[in-house]
Amino acid sequence: MRWIRGIIAAAALLTVTACGEQAATTESGAGEAEKAPPASKELSRAPEEVPRDGPVPMGQIDASALPDGYPVDVAVSDEGRTLTVVAQEGGCTKVSATVAEQNDERIEVKLVESKPADKNVMCTMDMRYPPLTVELDEPLERRVVVLDYERATH
Repeated sequence: MRWIRGIIAAAALLTVTACGEQAATTESGAGEAEKAPPASKELSRAPEEVPRDGPVPMGQIDASALPDGYPVDVAVSDEGRTLTVVAQEGGCTKVSATVAEQNDERIEVKLVESKPADKNVMCTMDMRYPPLTVELDEPLERRVVVLDYERATH
């Protein structure tokens, strides 16, 4: 059994060493032509390149109303007519999503985290990140997704 652990440790060390050597070669200037351009968080797109399926670009999401540390992960599918928002809930709380407003410039998605009114309920200490879907009247296109947050008791 010990020899298996030794082989796994050696393989991990070789992998880390190989990755370190490759990075050092790229940083030292050797192979400068092979160096990839730095990845940017936001890629600019021409109007005809607006994604109809896949992740919504961060520049198209307004998450300023979300609590600190809340996930900001929104995707579009069904030819731009369905939004999937990753929400956060934990313990006894349950989260839901609804479209509060849709117009030509923005779509407001309200995330409501509900907790039981009874304070004597025992709750676990886990965090869950359920994907919630909402349907849009028209495809997302260039509209901004505004994420709103509210806490409620039930």
